[in-house]
Amino acid sequence: MDPLDAVVRKLRSVEGVMDVWQLDAADKKTILQLEERASESAGLIGLAIVNEGARLALERSFVVCINHSATLRHPPKPILVLATNRAVVGREVWKQDEITRLQADPNTIFLGKGFVLFRDKLNTAREGPLRFEYGPQGFPEIETIQNVCNVVSATVSPATDLYVKGRAKWDTADPDRGTVLIGFNSSI
Repeated sequence: MDPLDAVVRKLRSVEGVMDVWQLDAADKKTILQLEERASESAGLIGLAIVNEGARLALERSFVVCINHSATLRHPPKPILVLATNRAVVGREVWKQDEITRLQADPNTIFLGKGFVLFRDKLNTAREGPLRFEYGPQGFPEIETIQNVCNVVSATVSPATDLYVKGRAKWDTADPDRGTVLIGFNSSI
């Protein structure tokens, strides 16, 4: 089976995945531009937003997007981190046992329910520019497919989410539906 077909078939069987849509070269270019604009116009003076995950996913030979419900599992590592060039100053958390543990840790400060800052790292934040990073993720369900390699998934900006939903003819009004970008290469 063709690696792209195998990936699409597997993704459609993952709990929470509602649909899969393949990007063409023009869509990849548009999405890269949308993500770059989202980083530039975040409106947070002195705080950059960098979507390294989307950039890396878009560099892959094959790129698909999934439309997912809230039942899609969380990725294996935090999607969003607050960092300097030297250290991670804060990150999102969603596992209840980790939240409970961190709430008891005097080194942490919670911003809302799911984002934590580390007191001991805040001094490094004064030494250089801060940035929010949307990092690259894996996608374990497709990483073991024969002839599929270099898998990268990424969260996208609201502008990209709307663009993809419009192009794929997915519901744009349902706040419980999200878009994830997944890029991969073929080893054949």
